[in-house]
Amino acid sequence: MKDHGQGMDPAMLQLNLWLTQGVVLVLAAGGSLWMHGLQSTLALFSRPSLAGIGWAVLVAILVVGMSIGMERFLPQRWQDDGSINEQLFGQTSLLMTVLVCVVVGVTEEWLFRGVIQSFAGNLWTSVIFTLVHTRYLRKPLLVASLFLTSWLLGELYTYEGNLWLPIIAHILVDLTLAFYLQSILKRRKGEGE
Repeated sequence: MKDHGQGMDPAMLQLNLWLTQGVVLVLAAGGSLWMHGLQSTLALFSRPSLAGIGWAVLVAILVVGMSIGMERFLPQRWQDDGSINEQLFGQTSLLMTVLVCVVVGVTEEWLFRGVIQSFAGNLWTSVIFTLVHTRYLRKPLLVASLFLTSWLLGELYTYEGNLWLPIIAHILVDLTLAFYLQSILKRRKGEGE
């Protein structure tokens, strides 16, 4: 049995990603409409304040800095997720990378902040968010990092009751780290030739 996508070809990995995000989107939309109704669901997507956007960017910078710092200064064996991110983003075009990061940011934040956090609170939502990302569960450093990231995203949602703040931060984190990973892989490939 393969471990969380390890050894899966990139096309199958992308198919699994899109299917998963489709399920997350249906759960988010259905759960949001059921819990909040149409008007309150639309209100979750109201325009954020400039101060809120500033906080979202600051959280993204903090999370990206923490992630890059861990990658540079801590042992690789503490952080290896089975190379799934490398398989997913290694050969992905700029447009597809942006699309993946935007879709994941919107769907996950809508479900976890807009639906689950509304009844479970930030702490339990962060626990659930961490547990759903099963490929990280064997690495305590990744579990702690993911939990902290989720908690910070939850605090952004709490700040204004608006989904755009955690969505912006989530997209910025994923995009920046995907581009960073792609640059590392290109550098390695150049050194190997």
